[in-house]
Amino acid sequence: MDRILVQGIEFHGHCGVTAEERKVGQRISVDVELEVDLRSASRQDAVSKTVNYAKVCQTVLEIGRSETCRLVETLAERIAGTLLERFAIHELLLRVKKVFPPLEEIKGGVTVEIRRGRKDLQ
Repeated sequence: MDRILVQGIEFHGHCGVTAEERKVGQRISVDVELEVDLRSASRQDAVSKTVNYAKVCQTVLEIGRSETCRLVETLAERIAGTLLERFAIHELLLRVKKVFPPLEEIKGGVTVEIRRGRKDLQ
């Protein structure tokens, strides 16, 4: 299966265990790996035959900026489910990263990674 990788979609989101963390928000970064069949798109040189990564980015931003949740895991599920519903994606690998988590000991961020496919839609 072919893949489209969209890396470093960043936004200010409201995801955190504490009420203060959810209120103030923080920098979040999302990477998406989309498993799709690109043969038709490449043969026809047509964006209409592929997954438009600009629209994928808009969807991630729409959800990330509007949703409030306690867990990064919850945000990842919401993004993954919406992408699978809106686009012709066979499977995706999604990474959601708190760039600056509220623990000074963690210097490289905290990332949740999930893999979901069409079969996971309910």
